Amino acid sequence: MNDDKVKLSFRDTLGLMRYGLSLVRRMTPKYLSRMTAQALLGALQPLIVLFFSARILNELAGGRDVGTIVLFSALTVGLTFALSTARTFLNREIELVTGWERVLHRMHMMQARRFTEMDFTHTEDGNVSEVLARMDMMAMGNGLGLINMYVYPSAILGQLFSLLFSALLLTGWLTAGVAGATGAVAPGASPFALGLYGLFVVGMLVTLWFTMKEKKILDEIYEDNARANTIASFLHEYVRIDQAAKDVRLYDQGPALGGIVQQSFSLKEWWRYFTMGGRNNGFNAALLAAIAGGFYLLAGLDALGGAGTVGNIVQSVGAVKALATAVGSLVSLLGQAYNNATYLKPMREYLTLPDLLVKGKRPVPMEKGHVYHFEFKDVSFRYPGSEEYALKNLNMKLDAGKRLAVVGVNGSGKTTMIKLLCRFYDPTEGEILLDGVNIKEYDYDQYIALFSVVFQDYILFPLWIGQNVATAEEYDAEKVAECLAGAGFHDRLQSMPEGLDTILYKNFDEDGTTVSGGEAQKIALARALYKDAPMVVLDEPTAALDPIAEHEVYTTFDKTIGDKTAVFISHRLSSCRFCDDIVVFEGGKLIQRGDHETLLADAEGRYRELWNAQAQHYNENVG
Repeated sequence: MNDDKVKLSFRDTLGLMRYGLSLVRRMTPKYLSRMTAQALLGALQPLIVLFFSARILNELAGGRDVGTIVLFSALTVGLTFALSTARTFLNREIELVTGWERVLHRMHMMQARRFTEMDFTHTEDGNVSEVLARMDMMAMGNGLGLINMYVYPSAILGQLFSLLFSALLLTGWLTAGVAGATGAVAPGASPFALGLYGLFVVGMLVTLWFTMKEKKILDEIYEDNARANTIASFLHEYVRIDQAAKDVRLYDQGPALGGIVQQSFSLKEWWRYFTMGGRNNGFNAALLAAIAGGFYLLAGLDALGGAGTVGNIVQSVGAVKALATAVGSLVSLLGQAYNNATYLKPMREYLTLPDLLVKGKRPVPMEKGHVYHFEFKDVSFRYPGSEEYALKNLNMKLDAGKRLAVVGVNGSGKTTMIKLLCRFYDPTEGEILLDGVNIKEYDYDQYIALFSVVFQDYILFPLWIGQNVATAEEYDAEKVAECLAGAGFHDRLQSMPEGLDTILYKNFDEDGTTVSGGEAQKIALARALYKDAPMVVLDEPTAALDPIAEHEVYTTFDKTIGDKTAVFISHRLSSCRFCDDIVVFEGGKLIQRGDHETLLADAEGRYRELWNAQAQHYNENVG
């Protein structure tokens, strides 16, 4: 999905810039209008001072009317005060919504919302994970990409307004016919002035050339820099986690970790980029100084020849300088914004990931007491990018209200079957039916609401226990307590002074409580009970427990869920012998089905082989 070696065309780059502005508008709706007003006032204020200063100088050199001088002075002070007050107010309003940390927070929230909405297929795609890492590292490590879209538009608009206002102030100087040292033409249209304009145009072309060179260097370092930041971020987190501390010391990993960072991050290309930028900025500064000096000389010669008043000369020279500065800054800023567009590409790729699952509109039967019948019909599945089938020709019905055990060695297809049932993926071949209808036809959100699943890699949040169970800020405390009791957490909860308001872990609160692995699993089981869905699935959430403890958890949970349909997955056969029905998976295929006694009686069956192997292992441990 992402090929950074493909150079962006001019059209693509402009598209990225437009997309960046659309994201800014989405994240902070009032920012662009306030920023435009701020840029307008910022450009207008100094030129108003220049305009009225010229009027005051003309009056002092001419009629010297006190009333006129006072009027112009009052207008200068009054307008400057009003514009400064308005700008201060706008600056405050803008700072409230565009602080660096606030922008990052909005970016992360936007990413999180997209993560919750996008198809599950994308969450297990390594390319998507890489795009996320690049996007985060560009913002956190380099301040590039979307963050700069809060910087460049404001600066560009400010210089654009300054250019327009300066041009208005220069109108008379460029068009008025006067006789002076430079000839009987307007000073601003004299051969000398035209030469300065030509020098300025040449300078801008050189600046554009520098900017394109900078863009080329950025394209070259884009991939390596993102990779280096990703590695650095991983290692930064690695050395902070408790589990890594032992390995770092026992295996003396410090030098190796430092070497990885050193090899992955090279300053050479960045020095090239900064050197090029320094040359560009130095050239611009020298060019603008030379042009401003030339116009000062031109104005002085015209003043000596009697071509204009002192005030007009001051206004014209100041406007020319402001115009030259605005154009030079515009070229530079537009070049920087153009170069920055490259770093908007991962954000657009992530936020515009396509929907892969077919999502129908057929309502799912939700009436209380409805009996749901699921069936896998000739279902085969390959994970994206894989040539091998994770499931092959699966035909299986799930009996409503019964307990189904799914057993087999690791990698046999057990979890893949659950992912398909929950519509995390769609089958590569075949179909899954609910009440005889292909599950693709049902409303997606209604369909997944049918399932309460506890996976092996479940996550608890550093929030209140009650919020973890309900997955919401507000919850039914009595129901939460009942679910925790049903999951075997009652006694532990009673020992906690804060009860359901006990904060788990110490990520956000130093007084947080750290629970054991077994206790965490019980909280996760209580979460499945709280959802109260008609289909319950336990996908080896207790794999870290010993076989006896796992069997106790499974049998306790079996009693708690009542008449719901349940699927228990485990590679330990002893934990699921209480189930009504047992299916055995191997190599992505369903190879046996029956109750425990029936399967154990098949002397040539895989179930008996696995049972005897595991029973022998347990007996050896006991001995």
